Amino acid sequence: METVDRFVPPGFCLKREIKLGLIFLAAAACVLLIGFLVLYLQAWGEMYYYVDGRRAGEIPGAVFAPFKGMAMPGVVAYLLASVAFLAMLGRYLGYHYRGGSRAIYTMRRVPSRFEFMARCCAVPAAGLIACQLCWRLLLLLCGLIYAFTTPERWLAAGAWESVLYVVTH
Repeated sequence: METVDRFVPPGFCLKREIKLGLIFLAAAACVLLIGFLVLYLQAWGEMYYYVDGRRAGEIPGAVFAPFKGMAMPGVVAYLLASVAFLAMLGRYLGYHYRGGSRAIYTMRRVPSRFEFMARCCAVPAAGLIACQLCWRLLLLLCGLIYAFTTPERWLAAGAWESVLYVVTH
């Protein structure tokens, strides 16, 4: 057995499980970026008034939509990706307790005490960490776009602080 396969339960392919995790992360990233872009452009359009379907002018004193609302599709997407990684953990744990030979009895005889936990938790834990990192980095990128491409006259006071608050909490 190869050493790389020691990070998944017996019978699972590490490459396939990593690809599955990358699909979770990529789907969540797409939802975050597309959701932000759609909500940002919608908020941009709400800063103007229209006459006969054509933009006639800027609404005086209008304030741009807050960043927190634009981040919500990404929050939901990465929450679902995290749940998917927890389901992967449950699948790995359940694998050892079902089936004919009961792999849990074999895992108990392995000399390393932490082999069972390493096989079950390595990929899901790495996925959960990757979810947090990707989510926060992409949210920071969207926050930079929000803060630096929106005209200052439209931004509410403390817009950059609200971006940092959403990214860090």
